[in-house]
Amino acid sequence: MLRTMIYLVLIVLIGGCSGGLTPAPNSEKIIQTVVAIPPQPQKILLTDTKGWMEKYFTAESDPILYHDPSEGVIVGKGQIRYPCSWLLCATKGDWRVSFEMHVRIQATDIETVFRNIQLISPSSGDRSGMVGPVWSQRDMNAIRPRLMELHQGLIRYLRRSR
Repeated sequence: MLRTMIYLVLIVLIGGCSGGLTPAPNSEKIIQTVVAIPPQPQKILLTDTKGWMEKYFTAESDPILYHDPSEGVIVGKGQIRYPCSWLLCATKGDWRVSFEMHVRIQATDIETVFRNIQLISPSSGDRSGMVGPVWSQRDMNAIRPRLMELHQGLIRYLRRSR
């Protein structure tokens, strides 16, 4: 009986670890959403979005990569903690996720696109951390909700600032 329990535990652990090896399709590596907003001056929304990025994207000295008021576009670079849970925290608990957040403000909606999503491992001793694109489905499934929370935070901020 004990031997059977040990085998079952090993199978569950190995099966759980191998699930992270499924590659994410390229279509899932870009997260895009559009939200309707009450009509507001585009210039004010862009200014507020820029201020929000400067406040919340603190991992970069200048988080604004691109800002074009005539196009209604602003692009920021940010980082979040890798959203691990359970056993995954043992291997990626202190990792970070880097991304670009592209915001396009139009007359009645805001389009947000997250691109260039990368994992950053911590430095260890004399080795610097590694940076690489997210490739596994498990990582994208963990990261997507956190990035959508950021998007929702921006929308709440823009609605409150009016």
